[in-house]
Amino acid sequence: MHTANRIAHLAALPSVAVVMIVVIFVGSGIALSFSTLVFPATSASPSLATNSTSGVPISTRTPYIPSSITNGPFNAKVATTSGVSGPLVQPGTGLIIPLFTEDSSERLSEVNEIVQVKLAYPVVPMIVVLNPDGGPGYWADPTIAGEVKSMQMAGIVVIGYVPTGWASATISSLEAEMLAYHSWYGVNGTYLDQMPNWNYNSPAGTWYYGGPDGEFIPSYFATLNQYDQSIGMTEVLANSGADVPSDFIGSVNVIGTFENAYLPSLSLTAGWDSIAGVGAWHTGYTKSNFMFFSYAVPSLDPAYLLAVSGYVGYLYITNGTGTQPYTQLSPYLDQMASLLASTNPATVPITIQSEKLNGTSTSGGLWVTVTQQGGASISGFTPSTFEVDSGSTVAVSADDYGGYFFDHWSNGSTSPSIEATPSQALVLVAYYRYVPASD
Repeated sequence: MHTANRIAHLAALPSVAVVMIVVIFVGSGIALSFSTLVFPATSASPSLATNSTSGVPISTRTPYIPSSITNGPFNAKVATTSGVSGPLVQPGTGLIIPLFTEDSSERLSEVNEIVQVKLAYPVVPMIVVLNPDGGPGYWADPTIAGEVKSMQMAGIVVIGYVPTGWASATISSLEAEMLAYHSWYGVNGTYLDQMPNWNYNSPAGTWYYGGPDGEFIPSYFATLNQYDQSIGMTEVLANSGADVPSDFIGSVNVIGTFENAYLPSLSLTAGWDSIAGVGAWHTGYTKSNFMFFSYAVPSLDPAYLLAVSGYVGYLYITNGTGTQPYTQLSPYLDQMASLLASTNPATVPITIQSEKLNGTSTSGGLWVTVTQQGGASISGFTPSTFEVDSGSTVAVSADDYGGYFFDHWSNGSTSPSIEATPSQALVLVAYYRYVPASD
């Protein structure tokens, strides 16, 4: 995935329920340019790399080495674990949908189509990766803000595209972009592009370093994950485009481990082309950790889609070709959603948002909890989407924080804890009174 200004690479988004992830690249045109990039030999595809207007190959740039970052090991979702909690742990497989268009009317049409697919298949969670200009851009666009809200109201999770330059960008610069997305558009999280598929950079910036005195790259991504949550967001996905060392598992929610002009192999012995990774090591973890992209695929094989969905949480298959294979929605979008929905348990999404009494968004996410029958609960900062059993009664509660005091729900209830029995996608808005702190 690429941009005329920013060469983006999308190949990593796993989760477990029929989930659709949409990547919206608006603003400057999106074009994949391979000429200025040097990619790892282990990756057969050009991992959505960011803009290299300087013409300097990424491999020659000196990566930033944070003085203090999160150390591993991280909390991974292991195959033997039951009832793993977390915002992106889903009961089925979903879709990640790149939307690369700079035309506002075309973008609106595509957003509407995605929303309609979501409404037609509510058990299929969707994630939209928003990319106004190879990142958040330089100012807030009210049109985009409205589109983000309309998607969230339909139960779609929206996250912001942030390129890392193969972990060469400074932590502070990436945090600034993440904050801009959250402040301007109220997104649910972050999509970190260009995740390296090696553990260490040397102190001098050399790739594929043996360590341990260099930069431990999984910690770089874990640090960004922590920041994402600290400002009220919940989702962090990253894309490598090729298989990664297992040390990366748990540093973010989902990792893209394959992106090529062909489909990943279902064979567990296919090495780099295997959907299960080199040596099939992915099978030791829940599929929600992984995702993939395939383009230039001339037709969709339903049997293949159903089989491959057993190994990943997110996937996207399209017939797009050339240097810009994602400029239009996949013609298989509706069919993929229908097939994935047929394999999902009967679940429906509940999306919870928060607003001030005047209808404006709260300045940060507020903590909400959904408790299902049997006592299992999931929590997150607004706006958040949770999958629950269709037809079951769940308890939904909203917390006060700082100067924000709960006032009422969009259904009129004034109790901070309510019950709901959804049989289709449900959106609840918690309205808050805001009392600024006195000096």
